[in-house]
Amino acid sequence: MGFPSPAQDYVESRVDLNEVFLPNRSNTFMIETATGCLLVDQVAKVTPGDTVAFQIDGCPLIGKWYPKHLMTEDGVIEADALENVIVLGKVTVEVLTLDNNRRPTI
Repeated sequence: MGFPSPAQDYVESRVDLNEVFLPNRSNTFMIETATGCLLVDQVAKVTPGDTVAFQIDGCPLIGKWYPKHLMTEDGVIEADALENVIVLGKVTVEVLTLDNNRRPTI
């Protein structure tokens, strides 16, 4: 029988990536990118400067959200153009693929 191990107080449980990355699992979806994937939470509160997934004229894009405009790699979307924007959700996780086999050989 013996005495309990004092180290048992320091035993950690396994890491559950669903718990870490998907707090709103039923409201989160994935977007594949050229470098990996993005996890988008449809119900997370979006604050100025957050990265969001959105559609404009049916085309999916990623950008930084601000109350009066969206900033993308291609420029700023503002004013009347925002009427055509549908915000899909807040990007909460970006997973980058480090596999060199998916990159072109130079």
